[in-house]
Amino acid sequence: MRKKITSGFTLIEIMIVNTIIVILAGLAGGVISGVLRRNKITATKAAVQKLEAALEAYHSDTGVYPPTPEDHTLNAEVFCYLTGDMDHNKVYDPNNGNDLKRSSRWRGPYLKIDQRSTDNEGNLLDIYGMPFRYFENETEAPKCDSNPTTFLLYSCGQDRKATDETREDVIDYTKPYNKDNIKNWEDE
Repeated sequence: MRKKITSGFTLIEIMIVNTIIVILAGLAGGVISGVLRRNKITATKAAVQKLEAALEAYHSDTGVYPPTPEDHTLNAEVFCYLTGDMDHNKVYDPNNGNDLKRSSRWRGPYLKIDQRSTDNEGNLLDIYGMPFRYFENETEAPKCDSNPTTFLLYSCGQDRKATDETREDVIDYTKPYNKDNIKNWEDE
């Protein structure tokens, strides 16, 4: 009589292979999430630099930076100075008299209106879905330690929070929620 030979995997072999697959998937997931986090930070830094360039071009033409918004957690007013969209309808119309409350030396638009990156109130949003924040320093706070002759521009970062009730709070990186802010100045 011939012996019947059976082939296949034992339950233990299948469990070992599954365990190895789960471990590898976990490692890959950690690497991928780290790369995605770094990409978001890089994209936000690029957006801050783009806004900085637009604000500098505006200043070059008009001699002033846009004023700090009354509600510093929003930026629609600053954004409208750069885009020319003074009525927040996400359209720049150079023939609209309502769009002419800016300086006569205004040569914009300095920034393209990107409807995908703005909310319904006209605020320019960062990659985390929060409005960029802005404080003008040149006229409002010339003794500000950070960027005294320009402005403070920042994203709240991944946690979507910032301790920024006052200008002094904004520049204090030791305050809660400020550690991951992406900003246009260096901490001292």
